[in-house]
Order: sequence, then C-alpha cells, then structure tokens
Amino acid sequence: MKRLLSMTRAQLLMTVRARQALFWNLAFPIIVLGLLSLVIGNGSGFTATVGVVGKGPLAAATRHALTTINGVKLKDGTEAEERKALKNGDRDAVLVIPDGAPSSGHPLTVTMLYDNTNLSKSSAIVSLVSQVVQGVDKAYTHRPDVVLLNSQGIDSVNNSYVDFLAPGIIAMSIMTGGVLGISGRMVGYREQKILKRLRATPLTTLEFVLANVLSQLVVVLVQVAILMLVATKLLNVHVVGNVPTLIGLGLLGGLAFLTIGFAISGLAKTGEAANALGNVVTMPMMFLSGVYFPISGAPEWLKPVIGFLPLTYLANGMRDIVLRGVGPGGLGIDALVLVITSVFGFGVAARTFRWE
Repeated sequence: MKRLLSMTRAQLLMTVRARQALFWNLAFPIIVLGLLSLVIGNGSGFTATVGVVGKGPLAAATRHALTTINGVKLKDGTEAEERKALKNGDRDAVLVIPDGAPSSGHPLTVTMLYDNTNLSKSSAIVSLVSQVVQGVDKAYTHRPDVVLLNSQGIDSVNNSYVDFLAPGIIAMSIMTGGVLGISGRMVGYREQKILKRLRATPLTTLEFVLANVLSQLVVVLVQVAILMLVATKLLNVHVVGNVPTLIGLGLLGGLAFLTIGFAISGLAKTGEAANALGNVVTMPMMFLSGVYFPISGAPEWLKPVIGFLPLTYLANGMRDIVLRGVGPGGLGIDALVLVITSVFGFGVAARTFRWE
C-alpha cells in the first residue's frame, strides 16, 4: 500500500509539473467553452424544431406548408417519441394530426404541444402554427372551422447552447486526458528507460498500473470540478442534477478512456506513433459524438458509427445529469457502454503492455 500511494503521489506531481498536460486537460477545454459560447451564444435568429405526428393527407399538407417557412426544421416520429423530445427540450412544438381527411361535416382537431418555458418563443410558434393550420384549413374547403387547433403548453427543459455545450466539453476533456495523456506518458517512460528501471524495484505491475489509474482519476475529479465551476459561475449554466452522480459518471468515463490510453501505449513503439494513434481514436469522437452540436441532425448512415463511439455515451450521460436531473438509475445504456469499454480496453492493454 505504501508503494502504491508513493507512486500515485509521484504521478500526480509529474502531471502538475507537465505544463502541456495541464493545458490540454484544463486550459484548452475552458478556452473552447468560452470561445464557442461567445461566438455562437444562444442564437439570434428565429429557429424552431417542430415534430409532426401523423400520416394522413392533413399531416402531409401541414408538413409541406411548414417546409416553406425559413427557420423551421421538421422532425417525424411517434407521438410518444415526440412528446419525450419536447419534454427534454429537443423540440419547440409537436403537432399531433389525425390521419383522416377533414370535411365540412367532419372537422378534425390538430393538437399542438409547445414548450411553455420560453414565453417569447412559444408565443411566436403558436402564432406561426395557427396561421399554417388556418391556411391548410382553407385549402380543403375554402371555409374556416374544418381544421381546429387545440394548443397545450408543456413545461420542458429550456436550455441554451452553452447549457448543451458545457457537459460535452467536460466529457471531451476526460477523453483527451485519458487517451492522449496516458498513452504519451507510458511511451515516454518506455523510451526514457524509466519503465525498465521501475521493473527492477519491488514495485509490482499491478501497483504501477493502479497508481496511474488513481492519479488519472484524481485529475478527472479536478477537471470536472473546475470546468463545472467555470460553467456555472461564469457562463450561467444551470445544473438540474446532482454533482455526485456527475462525478461518478466522470470517473467511469475516465476509467474507460484510461484503458484505451494504456492499450495505445502498448501498441505504439514511439511517442510519434502513440500521438498518431491517439489522434486517430480521439478526433472522430471529438467531432462525431455530439460534443459541439446535437447528433439528432446527423445523416442516418452516420448514426450507427456515432452509436459505436464511447464519447457519445459519456457526453449524453453528462447532459442527462446536468440538464435533466437524471439519477444513477436512469443512466442505463450510457453507463453500460462505458463499463464495456473499460473491460475491452483493459483486455487489450493487458495483452500489449510492455516494460521495455
């Protein structure tokens, strides 16, 4: 135990003294978060994401009318899916349209559910959709009251872009620290013959690996704490969930990416190779896992690839905790994928680890 604690302390001291590692673990995520929040902010133009439920002629006519309006993005799904998306803040409104054809003797009622947490935007959407429904109404019979609109406000999670961005940036920083930090450090130790010297000491392989794991998990704790402090105090990110759950998922994500870093360090023979392999692993995740923008708008052919990336689940889980107040029991697939990643990464790392 004494050797383990001493080695952990030594790893932490080396991390603190490595200015480049501090930059990528802490300064770079803060810079990205700050710059994107300044450049993009909360958005200035009118945009609305509207879910449409229904397959009849009235639904088709309504979709066509909405597609002609600038700033309106349509989504299709079942009523349950669209209601959930509205509740989670992923839709501004949802239209539930009956499948029959309206007539003067048989009027149809369109139900519009809208986000009630943003009064200025919801009033604009209600007015817009009302005009669209009235236009579709007249197109059928040239008289009003054939298509009726029933509007219902629903309280949803009303998030700005910065609210969305902050958990993704935290997840990204955990990934880069685990994959690039550990792989580069281990290969550097091997090239400098440090691992060869450590092998001659009473320190066991298990103690050495655990020391690196513990030191990196401490770094994850510091990353989450500092980035959340910056997000809440400087950028006014509102946290709905509890911090212990966020920290727990961050540690699980840190462990998953740490094992990937160890695996890369075993496969790479030089520092340049480790850096190249690390970038091959991290760069696709950084841009495809929904760190900067929602993955719901990604092309359908790309979504299976996105679903294969571990960072997707860490970012999703952190957003669910921060923005929607999801507890440990609601993380489900996100936590499971990170556990599977940890087991797989550990298996590869165990087979490829080399002292020399």
